[in-house]
Amino acid sequence: MKQCSNGKHHQQSNPSNQEKALSRREFLEIMGTLAAGLVVVGCQRKSPVQTLQPTGPSTPVPSPQPTAVSVASSTSPIGIAKGIYPGRVVWVHNPEATSWDGSTGHWWDEGNIDQATVSEMFSQALRKQTGQPDDRAAWQALFKYFNNTHDRPGTGYQAGEKIAIKINMNTGGSPNYQGNASFTSPPMIYALLRQLVTEAGVPATDIAVYDATRYIPDSVTERCRTPELAGVQFVDWAGGIGKEVYRRDLKCQIHWSEDVHGNPTYLPTCVTQAQYIINLASLKGHNLAGVSLCAKNHFGTLCSDLEGKPTQQAPQGANIHGYVAAHDYSWGPEWTWPQRPMGTYNALVDLMGHKHLGAKTLLFMLDGLYASENQSDEITHDSRWQSKPFGNNWPSSLFISQDGVAIDSVGLDFLRSEPTILKLPDVLPPNSTADNYLHESALADKPPSKTRYDPAGDGGGLTSLGVHEHWNNPVDKQYSRNLGTGEGIELVQVA
Repeated sequence: MKQCSNGKHHQQSNPSNQEKALSRREFLEIMGTLAAGLVVVGCQRKSPVQTLQPTGPSTPVPSPQPTAVSVASSTSPIGIAKGIYPGRVVWVHNPEATSWDGSTGHWWDEGNIDQATVSEMFSQALRKQTGQPDDRAAWQALFKYFNNTHDRPGTGYQAGEKIAIKINMNTGGSPNYQGNASFTSPPMIYALLRQLVTEAGVPATDIAVYDATRYIPDSVTERCRTPELAGVQFVDWAGGIGKEVYRRDLKCQIHWSEDVHGNPTYLPTCVTQAQYIINLASLKGHNLAGVSLCAKNHFGTLCSDLEGKPTQQAPQGANIHGYVAAHDYSWGPEWTWPQRPMGTYNALVDLMGHKHLGAKTLLFMLDGLYASENQSDEITHDSRWQSKPFGNNWPSSLFISQDGVAIDSVGLDFLRSEPTILKLPDVLPPNSTADNYLHESALADKPPSKTRYDPAGDGGGLTSLGVHEHWNNPVDKQYSRNLGTGEGIELVQVA
């Protein structure tokens, strides 16, 4: 096991732009400026923009050794399924949840997402995940299963126990963000919070909703400003009215299982002080990692430095971007990494298995009401999904599971089968190794890379973090438990 390097801080070529989040359109414009003659397929250029220089650690990621194990795409289950119903992933699809016209205002505006429908979707998913007849019994089942598997047999939720909810605010460029990029939808956050308070019996004051490296926009806090939710903490990069600034727990450093040559990386106190985590991620593509789902959602949990000071680009400070690259990636000298082949170390596994992150997770969720084709792309009328059963409409979906590997496996299958996502050549190209982290995490005790994953740095190592496989085809969407052929994933649809 190797820890992060405590070496000198890396220089940045343009510190003033360090925290600026770029959309895919801006990224392509910049690349056109940097490399004359670059042809970008399917992207029209706007008026010229100022050239921004990428920033980050200068230490390159070592090229993977040629002896790395090559692992074929898994059509049979690998790993050990988790959950009351092992490997179960519940998918609720309801087109009535979304009604935006794709151009007027914002997808998250009042009226473009039906709160009652979203709340019912979550209730349906919860009951189906646990096999319980009502929401209160479903929460009890979730807490008891979690505690039974964490050395607290027979115990449900206990008063005073804290819950941290990780949301994805990667595109939250300001507290009053007014764009159409993808972030966890306010109605989905509200539905979860209301369930925790009114059905699970968790005091609002014991709940923290957070993203340590971004801003939680007012659209979220205003939607959740109701008497029953008074006392819920919102923790983000800068704080403000109704929000708190995140704090680092300097006693909790992540120990990357390979020497990534980055700056020390810590976790926020709202995470380390919590007894439970709920991972409320977004369903979307990502032009570095291939997909942004539950595992990558924790990039917004990290706390690290650049230029000797805290940064919103914490993964770059930790120097782990290159260890999740699903294809060759180049955006200037500081942001260039070779593809990580199948069967190589992946930093996401350390997050999925960390005792304060994946190991604390009570429930994994994917908000797929509106889905972005690529990380910070804006959602437009062209973002509607074409595959069945969506039929040129918004995905209008919610996924939940108790198995973090299974839910990301399902999310990957949906994304890599959707023409709207595949139209972008730099997100999930045919040679993508986006599922490398799923193989590594499913087999974390004996991974194909032969890495000894030990993110706590205590010598304990990891066991299988869940089950991974791919569905039989994009039409039937069935896995081994649906087919009765294995002990892998069970995808349960509620339509």
